[in-house]
Amino acid sequence: MKLATFKRGGRINFGAIVGDRAIDLGGLHPDLVSLLAGGEAAMDAARQAVALADLSYAVSEIEWLPPVPRPGKVIGVGLNYRSHLALLDEPVPEFPVLFTKPTTSLVGSGHAIVLPPVTSQVDYEGELAVVIGTRGKYIAESDALAHVGGYTCANDVSAHDIEFRTSQWTSGKMLDTFCPMGPVIATADEVPDPGCLHLRTTLNDELVQDESTSDMYFPVPKLISYISSLCTLEPGDVILTGTPAGLGCMRRPQLFLRPGDRVAVAIDRIGVLTSPVAAER
Repeated sequence: MKLATFKRGGRINFGAIVGDRAIDLGGLHPDLVSLLAGGEAAMDAARQAVALADLSYAVSEIEWLPPVPRPGKVIGVGLNYRSHLALLDEPVPEFPVLFTKPTTSLVGSGHAIVLPPVTSQVDYEGELAVVIGTRGKYIAESDALAHVGGYTCANDVSAHDIEFRTSQWTSGKMLDTFCPMGPVIATADEVPDPGCLHLRTTLNDELVQDESTSDMYFPVPKLISYISSLCTLEPGDVILTGTPAGLGCMRRPQLFLRPGDRVAVAIDRIGVLTSPVAAER
């Protein structure tokens, strides 16, 4: 299934997206995270509700919200694509390079990336995001995918001039609206192998990133296992798995986001996340 959180008529709903209809599943669970945490029994009930389609809306009537509006954790991974590492002439990290993004950075598809006056070097970073469905600590790699609720598209927007002020990247990653996510979560059964998805990022319809997730140095099971050795992963937690080559900062001349731009991150089996770019008022 494709699941989403959305707003309609001032009310926040969640449900399944089937074609051009959003099917309300709010009668089953209070929110999307609790549905994911309910496991296969909850998914079976959701599929039955979708088949009945008692309450649905036109997708054109809804406002997309981040699929998980307030995750407990958003954990980013840096330097995780071989193509990106090759351009940077960086050695392969011994361990995954981790950082966090606050929930105030999250926005849904169609909502603007807002450029504040404190930065002039804002870059796109298209990524596959993993949404945890089952709680776990010290998860074995062989069991890792069983803890996944689903996958979505993300853009780890980064202010490089702030990011590299210090040895820690988080200050350039944490700005408001700097983590567009969505529009939907493709449930784990729809993505049997997250290591063979095609990711494409476009800026104003120009292709700027084009890579397979097979290029990840630390694949999804390894990331889940490693992160769970440091902290408990809970339903709704999000892992941003890294970005491939093609960033604006690596181009000559450099290509940073400007008001009026439009960024789209497309991933096979999931969908397309779109983000206009606007100046902060």
